[in-house]
Amino acid sequence: MFICIEGNIGSGKSTLAQALAKKLKATYLPEQFEDNTLLPLFYNDKETFAFPTEYSFLIDRQKQLTNYFKNIKKGTSTVSDFHFDKCLCFAKTNLLSDDYSFFKKHFKPLRKTIPTPDLVVYLDTSTDLLLKNIHKRGREIERSLKQGYLSRLKKTLDKYYMVNGKIDTLVLILTIKEYNDITLENCCQEILNVLKTKK
Repeated sequence: MFICIEGNIGSGKSTLAQALAKKLKATYLPEQFEDNTLLPLFYNDKETFAFPTEYSFLIDRQKQLTNYFKNIKKGTSTVSDFHFDKCLCFAKTNLLSDDYSFFKKHFKPLRKTIPTPDLVVYLDTSTDLLLKNIHKRGREIERSLKQGYLSRLKKTLDKYYMVNGKIDTLVLILTIKEYNDITLENCCQEILNVLKTKK
């Protein structure tokens, strides 16, 4: 079983993925974004570094996922705090139209090399709550994030995961109104209930 948790920056993907993996006795697969040296440059100068940053993430995520699934034991359940298709959403938000068209041509064949998740969980969160959570966790690299950028990204993510139905797997939408232990437990329970119906 392969489950992906997706959502905007600061939506609580990693926290939920870790909690769910523990309940399922599954392997937690975190996105390895810290090693991308282009990300700080992008946050400081989006116009100059948008394309190299998005393209590097595309390659990094494909490499991480293919290496992981090549080496895991058969029958291992996995909960990841990212979905490969987020590459397309971030590129759509950050790139000019010509660059996005080029990016999309490369995305499609790479996507075919990635296992299809059994379930994608999308965290629908207001930008006000995102900013509070981003501030609370205090990552230096995210200090420059503005509400306008998060709103543009949310619009793209919402359209992809909630409206267009472009994903060839089940999508569970969870609306997050506050962050606490009860919210986390309720989210896990909703996911577990959906998984029971899939068996």
